[in-house]
Amino acid sequence: MQPSLVHIALSLAMAESVALAVLLLRVRGVPGLGLLVTFLCGVAVWVLTCELPTWLGDGVSRLASTMVGLSALTSAVFLHFVLVLCGNRRPAWLLRCIYGIAGALAFASIAFPPGRYEPWQGFERFFIPGVMGWIVGIAWAGLAIAGHLVMARAWWRRIGPPRGQLVAMCLASGWGALSMSGYAFAPMGIDLYPFPLLLLPLYPLILVYGILRYELMIVNAWARRGLAWALVVGLGSAAVIGLAALPLPFGQPLSGWKLWAVAVTTLLASGLLLDPFRRLATRLVYPGSHLRENDVERWRRTLAVPESQQELAVEAASEISMQLRIGIDVIVGDSAARDTKPTLRCSVEHGRWRTELIGWDAAPPGPRYVAQLFGAALADAAQRLETAMMLALREREHQKQQRLAELGALAATVAHDIRNPLNIIAMAATGAPPEVRQEIATQTARISQLATDLLDYAKSWQIETQPLALADFVRTCAARYPEIAIDDRIDAELQIDGDPRRLRQALINLFDNARSATAAAQGAIAIDARRREDGVIELAVCDNGNGVAAEIRETLFQPFVSRSPEGTGLGLAIVAKIMEAHGGSVRLAERSGWATSFVLSFPAPARLSP
Repeated sequence: MQPSLVHIALSLAMAESVALAVLLLRVRGVPGLGLLVTFLCGVAVWVLTCELPTWLGDGVSRLASTMVGLSALTSAVFLHFVLVLCGNRRPAWLLRCIYGIAGALAFASIAFPPGRYEPWQGFERFFIPGVMGWIVGIAWAGLAIAGHLVMARAWWRRIGPPRGQLVAMCLASGWGALSMSGYAFAPMGIDLYPFPLLLLPLYPLILVYGILRYELMIVNAWARRGLAWALVVGLGSAAVIGLAALPLPFGQPLSGWKLWAVAVTTLLASGLLLDPFRRLATRLVYPGSHLRENDVERWRRTLAVPESQQELAVEAASEISMQLRIGIDVIVGDSAARDTKPTLRCSVEHGRWRTELIGWDAAPPGPRYVAQLFGAALADAAQRLETAMMLALREREHQKQQRLAELGALAATVAHDIRNPLNIIAMAATGAPPEVRQEIATQTARISQLATDLLDYAKSWQIETQPLALADFVRTCAARYPEIAIDDRIDAELQIDGDPRRLRQALINLFDNARSATAAAQGAIAIDARRREDGVIELAVCDNGNGVAAEIRETLFQPFVSRSPEGTGLGLAIVAKIMEAHGGSVRLAERSGWATSFVLSFPAPARLSP
């Protein structure tokens, strides 16, 4: 075989690596894509070091030999890319160690050239590694092996990218290692033509396709078309070669018009097989696009299990990605889709759940048909899930109302039965010492307040809303709390729709809690308000008291949970109920400089809503 074939193959591999790197710069949404581009450029530089003396002569042999030391850096970039792709933690010390070793070898190659270029097997200049070259090669192999161990761990633990993507990357690496093994023939004394180097042009294509076929639908479309035409051209070429050697009625068409006629006829005949070859290529590129009889029924059973929209989206994405062997996003709801990845978005249109295919323009009919069938099953599952969730919500609301009705009846009885004895106790204590009367009055007032709060929480009541200027309303409610500082930055134009009596009750509860929490520590209390970008108005009541104990933070707004030893345990539960009735919410938030911060969130007034 001619040495020029290897030079052509290496030049083609370098051109492909650079071209793919340039094309990938326009791709978005793939983890570590910049590292993949850098790796491809490293492959191109490595090929350049092998070919530079052949192109420019012995004058650049020393420079080319020194550049071989950069191959360890290329492997370091590969390992870094694998860590990013698999979602592994990348501590700074590890990356410094990886790049430090590779960089040290690159600098050492300046003083100690990794090898030399000598005539071999008809090649005028073939790279023969020296001691430093073997050291660089061992480091290159070690970093590459580390990257494959990371992929093996991700494959075993089912984390990171799809398993098929990891397998494709490993197969691509194996192809690359096999291709580059041709450079080991000369130093190992193998007196054979380095034919593995002829396989190198396919390495960057296989690697990039193995990575991106799970991310970009267009990549699979290119692969399908390329494979179909390759089958046509391959079959036609084989047929021409075979027919040229067979005895035909007009003799063997070795040259001239006979050979031309056979070639044209054969290629036209093979072109008639383009559609069957397209179907075959579709089966190979999209191995799951052929449905079995029970696939749709299996989808329906699988999608009936999730109990929330998020779980449904995750399960559906796993199912359709496994079916078509490519990565597919599934969105259940109104979230935005990614720009690059093919997506099934299931949302409500005109009262019905429907599935829309986004990013499937390049998909052939087979996978598109599968996606449409799956989308119909997904929409049915989303409709059933919504119905089930609404029924469950109604049942929970019904049970809640039942419990509140029972609690209200019980509270009315308890309040009546408690207040009469309390009045008797108060009258009987008239002759007691003053400190005893004071203690009895305090405790009876607390019990009476508990009965009042219990009645208030248990009964069913409706709110009567009206427009309220928030700044003025808050100042009015806080008028009898001189220790409260109201932020002057509260916008005077902030308005909410609320029930003044109920909102005053909620604020008084929060103010009393804050005063009680700061009494011993002599802390500060402050109020501020702001409008969020979505129109929601937030009112914060903050204090520097003793904070909220960790064990009650999750249940703070449930009945009979109190942050104050003197509290009834119903104050914050009533605040939560009032805010819920207003279509808002209350939460315990973290704010810098404050021990406790309760944030009331009010929906934007209807007249201000878009």
